[in-house]
Amino acid sequence: MTLLEMSEPHESFVDELRQYQKVCEEVNQVVRRENQCLKSADPQSVSQFQKFRRDLLERLTGAQMRLAVLKTSWMRVPPATRARRPDIGSLIRQILDLIMKTIVLDRENEQLLLRHRMVPTKHLPPVNRQNPHFVAKLYKDNRSS
Repeated sequence: MTLLEMSEPHESFVDELRQYQKVCEEVNQVVRRENQCLKSADPQSVSQFQKFRRDLLERLTGAQMRLAVLKTSWMRVPPATRARRPDIGSLIRQILDLIMKTIVLDRENEQLLLRHRMVPTKHLPPVNRQNPHFVAKLYKDNRSS
């Protein structure tokens, strides 16, 4: 039975969302601890977080694909049915907010790693990535020639 066929979303739907939220919270916690480490007096110990990241990444990838399916299913549920379960919409928003906070913090961590010169040269971002107008300038230069 799909979500559309239900008069009310099944609790397993909510349970899956909560499981995904739990994985996202674990990822956020690792990224926060990594951030604290990078801001500490001894940022060299940050390498301990790489194993955690790899393990969580596998779990997160599967959970993220499942969340996309759940969110799509939820958006197909008639609005009247969704209105009876505001907790589900709220849970989806909380998860998305947590993901965004984690992404922003992870980008900050990347910058700290770069500042501490803890990124191998082959993993450095291309110089043009730091120049947001590079592509526009490139088009302009090529158009005028």
